[in-house]
Amino acid sequence: MRINRENLIRFFDRKGFYIVLFLSIVVIAATSIYVTNNNLKKLEALRKAQQEEINSAIESDWGYKRELAQAQGKKEQQNNSTTVISQQEESNISDKKENLQPVTKNSDEVKSSGKNDSLTNNKITTAMATNTSTIKKDNNLSSAKLVLLKPINGDIILEFAKDKLVFSKTLQEWTTHKGVDIGSNLGEPVLSAMDGIVTKVYKDPKLGNTVVIKNGKWETRYANLDDEILVKEQEKIARGQQIGKIGESAKFEVGEGPHLHFELLENGIPVDPIAYFK
Repeated sequence: MRINRENLIRFFDRKGFYIVLFLSIVVIAATSIYVTNNNLKKLEALRKAQQEEINSAIESDWGYKRELAQAQGKKEQQNNSTTVISQQEESNISDKKENLQPVTKNSDEVKSSGKNDSLTNNKITTAMATNTSTIKKDNNLSSAKLVLLKPINGDIILEFAKDKLVFSKTLQEWTTHKGVDIGSNLGEPVLSAMDGIVTKVYKDPKLGNTVVIKNGKWETRYANLDDEILVKEQEKIARGQQIGKIGESAKFEVGEGPHLHFELLENGIPVDPIAYFK
């Protein structure tokens, strides 16, 4: 059968436009359905990932509270042990005093005894001074007034709030804050606020890359660092030594912009570090 060219042209002029229009609508509808389904799958995967991070952060916070409770329990046990030992020493001294009896000596014995006592007292005084000096060195910052070097120059953008609530831009809710956030720029060097030993280098699920430095009863924490950590665990650190740089690793504080999350703890209990900055 031979197709007439003119009839074919008339056919497309009348009905071809509607056929093409229909096919275009079908293609557009199919594409929209595919894109929508793909976006929904991506949103669901993102929601699950965020929920897993939140659950991990909650578990980490509970672990931190358990560690804090254990530290407080150990401190109470140490205080109780010290009280018992003091009471026993007082009882022993009292018993010795009751058992002492006066002894009569001749003049030569008294002179000789006086010299020996003088030498003994001098030795005791020297030994006590040496022990006191050693104790002071061992305690380091435990008995002295703590003075911290500000680890990075910048303004406080989020204050210490252990017993009150502050608003988190990232979480969009009111929450507690166990340290201070010091605003800065990405890549700025972070310095150690005090002398001490690096006890821990890890990635916190909420605060990101974190370094912990301890000296006696004091402990400092530096968080939201980048991946290039310049210190390692058990390393001795000097005040003012660089430990890392400002990063964007704190997932729970990313809305606050580039900053250092800094914490100060005394015997395991968070305190406001602002009063200790020089």
